[in-house]
Amino acid sequence: MKKTLTWVLVLVMAVIIAGCNSGKSSQIENVSELQGKVIGTVQPTVSTKNMETTISKALGVQPKEVQYFHRYSDCVTGLVTGKVDAVFAPKFCAEYSVKRNSNLKIIAKEPYKVNVVMAVRSEDQQLKNDLDKTITSLQENGVLQRLEDEWITNLPVDNEPASEDIPKIDGAKTVYVGVCGDYVPLDYIAANGRPAGYSVALLTEIGKLLNINFEFVSVESQARFAALSSKKIDLIFCNLEANTSALQSLKNNNWIASKPYYTSESGTFLVKK
Repeated sequence: MKKTLTWVLVLVMAVIIAGCNSGKSSQIENVSELQGKVIGTVQPTVSTKNMETTISKALGVQPKEVQYFHRYSDCVTGLVTGKVDAVFAPKFCAEYSVKRNSNLKIIAKEPYKVNVVMAVRSEDQQLKNDLDKTITSLQENGVLQRLEDEWITNLPVDNEPASEDIPKIDGAKTVYVGVCGDYVPLDYIAANGRPAGYSVALLTEIGKLLNINFEFVSVESQARFAALSSKKIDLIFCNLEANTSALQSLKNNNWIASKPYYTSESGTFLVKK
């Protein structure tokens, strides 16, 4: 009787273990395997319908649902904890995460080029022109490449950017910059809540050339264009521009973009290994 009971318990445990294992999602190797899965992304400024169309096009299949988070770091946490199966993010964001978590990887179907630009109100054409000239100058003298190498490409994993005070230029005008911290490591918010890294370094160099004091204002990603229109800020630091339904729908007569100062890829997804 005891022997029979023992075998019954063994069989029950085997069934339970098999059931648990069968319930785990298998390793995702390509985007087609995200059919019917849950995708995480940052709450968009555009309509969720446009964002979901862009995600479905990048996948080539239909996800089960799209979950929206306030910040990119929350998307990654959702992936690690199993709330979502993948995170839709620009490649530079995904690479930042992979370097800091060996259990993550990047997959893509047909990645497409995405430019990173600054956005200002359409009435501030002179500011746009000044930004364009300065970006060109920083490209030509190698400063832009140096900043990319320091704050993006070769940013040490164990040495996160720290916020620093930007020297004020006496008598210079102030331009208020909206930073949401959602496009790390370009648009980065340090642990103390202050912008840091590439955003600070780049705009410090631009401020020197234009004789402008840039003051950073923390804004939610989905509220940044409303803040720009209401003149709470004068410039959006990190804005993506590409030929997708989601990003094209942002274009209107209320704001204009600077020339690109960084180019990466999108259509990429962050998944667990």
